[in-house]
Amino acid sequence: MGELEFAEETMIRMKNLYGLAGDHEVIRRTVISRIYYSAYHLSLYLLNKAGLRPETWRRNVHKRVADEIERQFVSANMMTIEIVQFLEDMRRYRVRADYQLRLTISEGDVENIFKLFDAYFNECRRVLEVIA
Repeated sequence: MGELEFAEETMIRMKNLYGLAGDHEVIRRTVISRIYYSAYHLSLYLLNKAGLRPETWRRNVHKRVADEIERQFVSANMMTIEIVQFLEDMRRYRVRADYQLRLTISEGDVENIFKLFDAYFNECRRVLEVIA
């Protein structure tokens, strides 16, 4: 399964899981984490297609991925800056879900990350059609 298919399948499965048990905070946290990492891996795939090798990066990798998406695709007018902001927003949600256990993850948080991911995924798919 390729990165694009994996991202799409992850979204479908996380929506299914959320529909079955979204009233449990552990499930909401898991969904947010998986959705972010799906967007992250899709970003790595885009950067590889652009000729970069993010797998060799060792420091601040998640931040650098967002910075390079901006540098490679926003600067070239292939993506909007809002799309990079969506990736950064998803990362913040993931950090909250994985590390800030005293903070509540609401159903609204999950629904918001679904919207962010949908927009990010569609934009990545569009860009991949151009650069692939």
